Amino acid sequence: MKDLTLRYLRDLLLCAALILSTNSLAAAPGKLNSNFVFDNHELRETVVYITKTGKKYHNDWCRYLSQSKIKTTLKKAVAGGMDACKVCKP
Repeated sequence: MKDLTLRYLRDLLLCAALILSTNSLAAAPGKLNSNFVFDNHELRETVVYITKTGKKYHNDWCRYLSQSKIKTTLKKAVAGGMDACKVCKP
């Protein structure tokens, strides 16, 4: 009986995770990559910061912007092949 209950709970959690991930993707009108979902207005208007030599874009307060801090839009950063910083997660 205990084994059956554990399997049921595991299956229930897997179903809930699948439903939540499906709902979050379906709610967004546009998709950049597997980690980020944006609509076109948000993509155009969102301000992010880049550095002279880096390959990531950042939030204003990120610790990796101590040497240089260049203001740009999310659209331009993504078009330039940049990825989001894993520390500040813009």
